[in-house]
Amino acid sequence: MKIGDTNRYAYNAQAVADEQEGVIVACEATRQENDKGQLAPLIQQARENLGVAAPDTVTLADTGYGAGADLQTAADQGLHVLVPPVEGAPAKDKPYAAQHFHYEPLTHSVTCPQGRTLDHEGHTTEDGLRVERFRCHHHDCPVCAQCAGDPKGRKIEVRPHTVVVQAMRQRLEDPTIRAQWRKRGTIIEPRFGQIKQHDGFRRWTVRGLEGVKTQWSLLCATLNLRVLYGRWRATGRPDRANLMILAIWLANGPKMAVQVTARIQRWWQKVSGVASVLSNSRPTCLPITLTQM
Repeated sequence: MKIGDTNRYAYNAQAVADEQEGVIVACEATRQENDKGQLAPLIQQARENLGVAAPDTVTLADTGYGAGADLQTAADQGLHVLVPPVEGAPAKDKPYAAQHFHYEPLTHSVTCPQGRTLDHEGHTTEDGLRVERFRCHHHDCPVCAQCAGDPKGRKIEVRPHTVVVQAMRQRLEDPTIRAQWRKRGTIIEPRFGQIKQHDGFRRWTVRGLEGVKTQWSLLCATLNLRVLYGRWRATGRPDRANLMILAIWLANGPKMAVQVTARIQRWWQKVSGVASVLSNSRPTCLPITLTQM
């Protein structure tokens, strides 16, 4: 993982948990230091694992997943998400921050908090995306000194995802929607807390991205098995709630098993190759075989 100008042996673990049953329905590990580009792929993985159970589900995610491009991708794919946009988080003491300027796509215009319209200046290209530029030429505005530090007037840039970001920000202003989003912490954070605090797992014990993905998949699988065991132990038999978890596990299990098995095989080949160079003796550990049931 590249952190600043330094490359470190670190990885970023991702997971999606189900609110009702508490099981993990998708997981991934990357070398990225942030969560950009992970929102839609994780949701699609959960959909594949759950099948028909997921299309209308709302996904709650923290600000790290709220890049404008990721929100646009989710909208294009018809994914229902609630994620605070990471770009331009509004400050209460900055009434003229960029996010308080409203872009209207129908008229292709930008309106400032004072209700004045900015002039379209043209466009440029950044990272392959078209960026429209608008500038305020209302030099008689009473708040000009507070709003613009540029003598040419305040400049606002509009990107392809601006409309989606605006819509998400407006949705989260609704107290009911905001309360729904706040449930995120009680859904996914306990899973990470259990792994890190209860199980004491704070460092990867393997090297390489393939090995880390394999280890993370197995860790997530153990959490799901604990949920199954806890329910069955409490009731003594698989009641309706247990059958729901079992259905989720069966929907997730085969694909997860194939994925984990492939990762273990590739990781084992690498480990065996290194071991054969260091010693002619056979490794003391044995390959793992996952059986689908």
